[in-house]
Amino acid sequence: MAEDRTLKLQALMHKVGINSFRKLAKLSGTSDRTIRKLRSSEIGTLRWQVLVQISSTLQISVNELLDMFGEQSSSSSQQQLELLQQEYQHLQQKLQQQRETLQSEFQAQSLQTLESFLTYFPAAKYAATNNPNFPVSKIFPLVQSVDRLLAQWGVTTIGEIGTEITYDPQCHQLIEGTANLGDLVTVRYSGYRQGEKLIFRAKVSN
Repeated sequence: MAEDRTLKLQALMHKVGINSFRKLAKLSGTSDRTIRKLRSSEIGTLRWQVLVQISSTLQISVNELLDMFGEQSSSSSQQQLELLQQEYQHLQQKLQQQRETLQSEFQAQSLQTLESFLTYFPAAKYAATNNPNFPVSKIFPLVQSVDRLLAQWGVTTIGEIGTEITYDPQCHQLIEGTANLGDLVTVRYSGYRQGEKLIFRAKVSN
């Protein structure tokens, strides 16, 4: 029944703070006519992109939207609905495959950048463990690959260890002493940010 679908839709809209069908159409980037089709059992005539836009706005999955509004009386409409479900499932599988491919490529590129570190650091660690006189400075070149990887990711440091900087609680964590905004403090451990996003604050003391 159209009335039942209208009530269902209004309940979903209420959960996400949408108080009119016109507002739902605007927020989902669709039209008043599209929303009327959803309420009048014509969901099978809508394109999958439209269903994705509506379901995203209502914060439910496309499958949930189809289950709630896909009761069809005509066999042709039912077939259209089944085709939409199949297309949606196919797209979900394709997106999952793309995510897995991108993740695999990302890992491969990262490991390639870290090749020298992965190759020589275990040997340097072994030498340092077994020889107290092993010069630590020989390890420094090995971590350059890590620095390159961080640079590729846009990661920058907050504060150089041992330097004095003005205290800002937004990007500094006081681990010893007391300090107010603008006071001079000493960096004990560097912090990091990626672009404008703070990863973790630099640890400082006064």
